[in-house]
Amino acid sequence: MARRIRRKTSPVAKAQKAQLRAQAGLDRKEYYENGGEMCRYRGLRLVQEDKVKKANKRACRGRVSVDTSHE
Repeated sequence: MARRIRRKTSPVAKAQKAQLRAQAGLDRKEYYENGGEMCRYRGLRLVQEDKVKKANKRACRGRVSVDTSHE
């Protein structure tokens, strides 16, 4: 299996994630202050999808057609 290329996260993406984390903390705090239970709390996903990577992966793993005319 090929080694993964680790790319540095851009400062814009870091700032966006920090903002999302801060908002999630505020949402969680508000939920508990309004009598919410810990076992029922489900936060939103923090990870944002890489749409280009997802599209490339989907195209690469598409259906394979086998040509049997040359046998």
